[in-house]
Amino acid sequence: MAGERLEALGDVGLRLAIDTYAQAVSQRPDHPASHRLYAFALLKAGRHAEAFAAALAGARRSYPSGRFAGVQQILEEDLALIAAAWLAARPGDAAAQSAIAAAGVAPDRSPSLRFVLNWETDANDVDFHIYDGKGGHAFFSQKQLPTGGRLYADVTTGYGPECFTIPGNAAAFPYVLQAHYYSRGPMGYGMGKLQAVQHDGKGGLAFMEHPFVIMKDRAYVDLGRVDRPLSELQVVAPRLPSGPGPKGQPYAPYTPPPPAPPPPPRY
Repeated sequence: MAGERLEALGDVGLRLAIDTYAQAVSQRPDHPASHRLYAFALLKAGRHAEAFAAALAGARRSYPSGRFAGVQQILEEDLALIAAAWLAARPGDAAAQSAIAAAGVAPDRSPSLRFVLNWETDANDVDFHIYDGKGGHAFFSQKQLPTGGRLYADVTTGYGPECFTIPGNAAAFPYVLQAHYYSRGPMGYGMGKLQAVQHDGKGGLAFMEHPFVIMKDRAYVDLGRVDRPLSELQVVAPRLPSGPGPKGQPYAPYTPPPPAPPPPPRY
């Protein structure tokens, strides 16, 4: 969680966050979120080769059986995005091309918008809810939006990550994002980060984040909204906006979605 907060402090904070994530990978290599946070922090710092190596290490290792549902797809897609960004930043770089080919990675060539939720506590269940501007609602028992996009898996044993991806160019703005503390478990509070990643299909990536803390069992927490492509939002906000903006704020009007009906039991 410290690294996630440090990233918001600019270049100096990013350097400190990279060190924090490196320590997390060293101490808990069995946690996939550590690998992906480390890799993307390196990428944001322009350290593409190191970012690719970090993502590759996370994607190609094994994780405890029965934990982290859907994580392999998330990590492999991370790797393909980082490969595309590396090639875009270093066109014609033979070393980059060779490293990517040797790893058997196909760089991602398609536009997409991804939302990835992770949290830092064990034995609890944080559910990810995604609403679109057409009235659609995706969550663990209804994983797809009719307008496009799918929630990969439901992680019920702590930490995440959970990922919702919209392939192609997102067209159902605004997207409103929520966390639901389905089961607090023995750990008490939950804290983590929502990461939004937009890919232009040519190796250009835009990022925005929304840290959160959730303490009350069965509570819903606003994780922000996306009213337009991230590359445009970045110009006017350091992180995903949430709640009604001040007068004159250049975002679409925001109406919080009603809490979802109690989900069916699954334990």
